[in-house]
Amino acid sequence: MESSADSAVRQYGAFIQRLTEKFDLDEPQVIAEYSLGDAVWPLVSVTVKSAHIILRYEPGRWPASFLVTVESSAPVPSLFGLFDPTLDLSGESLPDMKPEWLHGPYRSNQSQFSCELEDEWDLAMLVRILRSVGLLDWAAIPGRKSDESQ
Repeated sequence: MESSADSAVRQYGAFIQRLTEKFDLDEPQVIAEYSLGDAVWPLVSVTVKSAHIILRYEPGRWPASFLVTVESSAPVPSLFGLFDPTLDLSGESLPDMKPEWLHGPYRSNQSQFSCELEDEWDLAMLVRILRSVGLLDWAAIPGRKSDESQ
């Protein structure tokens, strides 16, 4: 008989797979595992366009249920209040989480930060934002010449 902890881990894996398929991401990599309660949870690394994210699911914590580290090649634009931009996780000590996987607040560095997200919807929104970094840079419309406007 399957325990509820095993079922929860399997549901988390299914969510990561749906996220991967929806946003056409590279295959997620399990970079470590950590124990919480009766279950062993995967620490997952995913590439989102030109950004790299590390996901740590925190079941049983409310409201924050995902700890996410972002390393992007370009600054990430406004995040629409998805998380506290002043939260500094760089000094935290979490089981099986290497210190170099935890960065300072978004407010200090918009290209390299760690944050806490409340649910899978917020995580999906962050992935969507990361996919759009630099997307419209090429589409900027140049100013009109003064002789064209006459």
